[in-house]
Amino acid sequence: MRLTFNIENMPYPASQIAYAFVVKGIEENNPVTQMKLQKMVYFAHGYHLAKFDDPLIVEDFEAWKYGPVVRSIYHSYKLFGSERIEKTNWILDIDRKKDLSSLDVHARETIEYTWKVTSGMSAYILSNWTHEINSPWSNTFKNSLFGIAIDNDEIKNYFKELIFKSA
Repeated sequence: MRLTFNIENMPYPASQIAYAFVVKGIEENNPVTQMKLQKMVYFAHGYHLAKFDDPLIVEDFEAWKYGPVVRSIYHSYKLFGSERIEKTNWILDIDRKKDLSSLDVHARETIEYTWKVTSGMSAYILSNWTHEINSPWSNTFKNSLFGIAIDNDEIKNYFKELIFKSA
């Protein structure tokens, strides 16, 4: 089920949000891996849903074995394997990226907050967090089925509980 969203806060392609984290990692000498990138975009999307009641990205997250994944991000960055992403000239969907200055104030706030909270964590810590009991991923993932979409309403409610009830 897709949430409705305000016309002023249109969701972005996942590739654009992922690219923002890749650039931030390179600029701060803290490059991300593809696995960590997936979890950071997931966290950002959940935070944005919970705080602004709008999705950050257009695509759905899918429940894959190692956690929530956006298929387009996976295909764009899979050539890096488990290595750190230290250059952007090899990114496959470079033509789909938009200028990062086109991100609205809520998207920029979300990226900054997510970076602050998750940049010091390993991909494995973030992956383990997404696998916690009663997380949107754990409620969706089925071993025998691949790529089931994780419901945005469930992500939003989980993040409201996780971030805003604990504050």
